[in-house]
Amino acid sequence: MHVFDTPGEARLRVRNPAGLVTIEVVETGQTTIELDALRDDDATREAIERATVEQNGNEIVVEIGTGGKGFGVGPAWISFGRTPQVGIRIRCPENSELDLATASADLTVTGRLGEVQVKSASGDASVDHVAGLRFHSASGDLRASLVDGAARVQTVSGDVRLGSARGAVSATLVSGDFAIEDAQADVEAKTVSGDQRVDAVREGRIKLQSVSGDVRLGVRPGTRLRIDATSTSGDISSEFDVKDRPSDEPTGAEATLQIKTVSGDVEIVRAAPVTA
Repeated sequence: MHVFDTPGEARLRVRNPAGLVTIEVVETGQTTIELDALRDDDATREAIERATVEQNGNEIVVEIGTGGKGFGVGPAWISFGRTPQVGIRIRCPENSELDLATASADLTVTGRLGEVQVKSASGDASVDHVAGLRFHSASGDLRASLVDGAARVQTVSGDVRLGSARGAVSATLVSGDFAIEDAQADVEAKTVSGDQRVDAVREGRIKLQSVSGDVRLGVRPGTRLRIDATSTSGDISSEFDVKDRPSDEPTGAEATLQIKTVSGDVEIVRAAPVTA
């Protein structure tokens, strides 16, 4: 086990070709790192032996199989003959930042991190609570329960599901479904061969474009709507019409909906009211 003093927030820079990255966020002034062999072979053992685990100020660097010579999905990993399978377990202070790059390692985070950036080829990511999020993957899934700030997501052959998104969301998916439970700011999403679902919006600019996929959008009570929805080879249905009037709530919330589909249906429905 490696133990580093990191008062305040740590900056985690993690590079792992394959395996697992598990992060537990707690109230602490230290960051601990443990490396586990997930497969009993020479490639994995050698990767751990050559691993870089070091501290530079409040930055903690964990690099698997590179021997401190950088990171990539090329010769540094291929030289082992087989891709190493390493588990990285991290325990760090709340609001720490994460920069993760991997080929196929999965990420699981419990607790609140600060800004999170993930680049992967096929690894999945599941995070509890982050200040901001950038996720880029070829074929990995993303699950995030709560994002306080902006979220930028791009994936091919991967699904994305966000719980509560308090900041602006920008998403581009191919062959994957996109979903948000509660969008509290602007949302812009483009999908090809994937459905889109936003369970509830309150205000902001919502721009959804889909090719070969359906779109379903829920709107909170009391929201003033401006709707521009078109579909080619698809049906459009709405629980709102020109006679609908906003509620008497003095919120002034307004949402602009711009929805366009090709070979996909559009459904605009009333979302459930916010409960205490």
